[in-house]
Amino acid sequence: MNTSQFPIVTNVPTLTPTIPPYVPYRTFRNFLEFLKEGVPARIDRSVWGQRASGSTGIQLMTALRVLDLVDDDGRPTENLEHLAGLEGDERRAALTALLRLHYQPVFALDLLRATRAQFREAFRSFGAKEGVLAKCEAFFIQAAQDAGIELSTYVLAGRHVSRRSSGASSRTRQQPAERPATPPPAPTVAPPAQSVGVSIAEMVLQKYPDFDKNWDSETQQKWFDGMTKLAEYLGQSGNDQASGGTGEPGAGQGSG
Repeated sequence: MNTSQFPIVTNVPTLTPTIPPYVPYRTFRNFLEFLKEGVPARIDRSVWGQRASGSTGIQLMTALRVLDLVDDDGRPTENLEHLAGLEGDERRAALTALLRLHYQPVFALDLLRATRAQFREAFRSFGAKEGVLAKCEAFFIQAAQDAGIELSTYVLAGRHVSRRSSGASSRTRQQPAERPATPPPAPTVAPPAQSVGVSIAEMVLQKYPDFDKNWDSETQQKWFDGMTKLAEYLGQSGNDQASGGTGEPGAGQGSG
């Protein structure tokens, strides 16, 4: 294979470990598919805002920066331009090269035989805390599978949480609900005031500093902790709306 076709694999440096992506891999992959329509001059909220929530969009941008797919100003790098235009085996080869470049402690393992503990130790070397580690591992595992990289059964054991939900869906299909004798009540429309908590959180999110891969591990972790708390508040605000509550805007301000 002519490696000159894959600019990602050339001039591979020894990188200083930085906290790896922890955005859901499906979000990342879907975004690459979207870019097949054309890579914009800059990746910003106007590009991803209609495809991801505020917190997920920030995680996506962080992943793109950490993987050197955009620069600090959000401008696409040559690697992103290249990766977005590939398909099939060429795309898998380029994705493999990208992972090898940015996950050097992980690829130092024998991934066909590595235990789950060894895998976790490799991710700890990036400086991420326990609350983020599982998400970082999940991104890598799904990206590796997408790239055709084989992983040990020990690393993959217990990772397929979706089996439980698919089983529940199967049971639901086998036991169809009885049709009610009377029509269900009309849904209640929540008043606009109930979205105040989420709106404030979104305002805080817009002022949240962009992730910088050049930060030291402690600063990166503080950024991730703050983003996690903000995402949790956004989720709580959504639950309050679903239950008819008004939420507490003060909590969103404190989490930023």
